[in-house]
Amino acid sequence: MDRARNIRICIGIPCYASVSPEVLEDYMRLAFHVGRRLPQYDVALAIKTKSEQFRARNAIVTAALQKGCDYLLMLDDDMVVDWEGSQTDWGDSESKYDFIDTLVEHLQADERLKIVGALYYHRGGDCAPVILKENKNGGLYYIRDDEVENRLQEVAVAGGGCFMIDMDVFSFIESPWFQIENQYGTDIQICQKVRDHGYTVGCDTSIVLGHVLSRREVVTPKNRLRIMLDSGASASAERPQIEPEWIAHSALQLYRADAMDFAGWSTWQEMEDLAIDYQEHREKIRDYEKLEDYYRDIGPSQLARQVVFHFQPNPVVTFDALANLIDVSKPGYGLDFCCGSAPIGFDYVLRGQRMDFVDIDGCFAYEFLKWRAKKREVQDLCGWKLAGPYDYVFLFDAIEHLRDWRDVLGDILGRLRNGGALLTNYFGNMDVNNPEHINMNHEAVKKFIVEHNVYPINTSVWVKKEWGMP
Repeated sequence: MDRARNIRICIGIPCYASVSPEVLEDYMRLAFHVGRRLPQYDVALAIKTKSEQFRARNAIVTAALQKGCDYLLMLDDDMVVDWEGSQTDWGDSESKYDFIDTLVEHLQADERLKIVGALYYHRGGDCAPVILKENKNGGLYYIRDDEVENRLQEVAVAGGGCFMIDMDVFSFIESPWFQIENQYGTDIQICQKVRDHGYTVGCDTSIVLGHVLSRREVVTPKNRLRIMLDSGASASAERPQIEPEWIAHSALQLYRADAMDFAGWSTWQEMEDLAIDYQEHREKIRDYEKLEDYYRDIGPSQLARQVVFHFQPNPVVTFDALANLIDVSKPGYGLDFCCGSAPIGFDYVLRGQRMDFVDIDGCFAYEFLKWRAKKREVQDLCGWKLAGPYDYVFLFDAIEHLRDWRDVLGDILGRLRNGGALLTNYFGNMDVNNPEHINMNHEAVKKFIVEHNVYPINTSVWVKKEWGMP
């Protein structure tokens, strides 16, 4: 940086729809404050409208580079800096808008620190802090309230609604800096790339911004608990797109990395090519007398197909929903039957649940799962045969593959404790053309389950209730 000139900052705002009055007023006050109270900076503005988020962010980076900026402040169009309304028109000696100066000071004080954010909260659901930490198993998880230190702290991912980037980042990260969000959200992408190059990401959690709800209310530390209670069942409709993706992508990215490590794959294309081989192999199922032999003979393409499948848009959404069905704050014991590589069930194990995984020994995906349990050091939470009684049972992509489904399903339902839950996607599966789907008699299966005192909450969640039993 040339110390003979002012520090140059680009404020980049991806802007997609009408901006709320709260944001408009706040950003006008911010502009006034920066122009009058922070003369040590030359500030440029880059607003990109009507673009996908990754395209908007790439365009903003390009603009900052063209202007020769030293730092880039990414600020979303639903953030409110002075949510308490403390800033007067003529400026105060202690102003919330001085957060820009604070973020610059953090970056200048630590050469390893390349991204630093501010604290804000999600605007729906549990109003969680938009900050991710990395656990020892490699997964990314929201930090809890008790982990907010009210100072500069190192994090894995700072929320993209407000963070400042040292422009030096774009000298060692290749363009395009942000990609389409089918694997990572844009903030996860850039933070991960920075960390992969040996640098750090921080968040000054003493700097707290408001987050405008879609119903035009600003989420702040003073009202977030009420909003959590008010949101209720409708909260998911208000959640910004990236929020569910953080849950799913954390587990799925770890799943993909482990699969590539186990199989020796180096590129996504290798997996996609093998997934095509799987599609061709399944036409041979009629040549096998024993289904177990068919599934063992699939080989690595079985795992490849499962990984590629779980990264498709609809399965990602489904994964997020299923990953939140079990209360992991309490001890639980589950069964994942016909589990394959078990991305959902294994994620519950990583969060402390006991799980029995049952499938065909010798199948590539199942052997990967056994290997993964050792790699992640969770063998003590994993079983490999039917036991019970279970608090919940997962039958994902399972019932349709069973030839003797009555005997198998009857055994499993008998191992489900009274009050336990059966979770399945069977009744939404209409793919009758798949040769592996040898049992598609939905009505017969539904009647059989009810006869075993397991009753539907909906087509995906069933609860066992044996009347007269505790």
